[in-house]
Amino acid sequence: MVDKPSFEAGGPGEVSSLEARLSAVLEAVSDGFYAVDRDWRYVIFNRAAEAYFGVSRDMLLGKVMWEVFPQGVGTPFERACFLARDEGLTSAFETRSRMRPDRIVELSICPMPDGGVAVVLNDITDRRRAEEARELLIREVDHRARNMLSVVQSIIQLTPAPSLAAYKEVVLGRVAALARAQSVLADSRWEGASLDGVVRDGLAAVGRPEACEVEGPEVGLAPDQVQSVSMIVHELATNARKHGAFSVEPGRVSVTWTQRPGRGLRLAWKERDGPPCGAPARRGFGSRLIHDLARQLGGEAHFHWRTEGLEVELTAAPPPRET
Repeated sequence: MVDKPSFEAGGPGEVSSLEARLSAVLEAVSDGFYAVDRDWRYVIFNRAAEAYFGVSRDMLLGKVMWEVFPQGVGTPFERACFLARDEGLTSAFETRSRMRPDRIVELSICPMPDGGVAVVLNDITDRRRAEEARELLIREVDHRARNMLSVVQSIIQLTPAPSLAAYKEVVLGRVAALARAQSVLADSRWEGASLDGVVRDGLAAVGRPEACEVEGPEVGLAPDQVQSVSMIVHELATNARKHGAFSVEPGRVSVTWTQRPGRGLRLAWKERDGPPCGAPARRGFGSRLIHDLARQLGGEAHFHWRTEGLEVELTAAPPPRET
């Protein structure tokens, strides 16, 4: 029978000062540590190892490792253990845990002075997931930046205006709408945004908040949808400020939406109590942009120039993600 290691509280026998200090260190470290003798019997098993494997050292000490852990036979772990015992070589590598397949561990396997083998185990699952999330976020930011620059380039090239001052105002307004969308996405770590928040932000930036009515169920927009919806709201609000309900004091705008199960989103823009409304002689860049953005959302935009005010119906599919 193999005695319990001397560092275990209440273990038999006196230990030297050096052994006591070593025992205290092994028990204090956050990494799992265990050791086997030349015959592969467990002789040390610290608290961190107990916590990781969910077993008590009392159940393991004196038992042969390969009988307790048959999953390790024929793996790089087994080869590294034999290299440490027979050739005195140290190995270090990362691997998915055989005992806990959902975890990733960093292993260091080295020879012991008495011919045994020591194993240091560090669970790096959370660190790897954080690194993967950071890399994904970096790729997403790069993709969004390239996309936004492409949209800005199109705005600069295609925006018509009767004068340089008017051109500057229109371009800056559209770029500001893009910037608001990017800011919302950055705040959510590029995971999307609330439709209600995107609509209200767009209206507040251009129109009169007290003249707006916003109503609809809680709907979450995917990242690709945030930019398109933000630009559409900006275009409609800008048009209302120049020609529609936002251009006069009694004018009002309502934005409502419904989410149809399996059929996507339907959003309605309605202007009331504004100047007389009539269909334009030709489609301007703003309305063309809205149609293009609606197609990017997988839907359509329909304009109705009614006597009481402009109405626009926007559909989007596939359905936005639920918040």
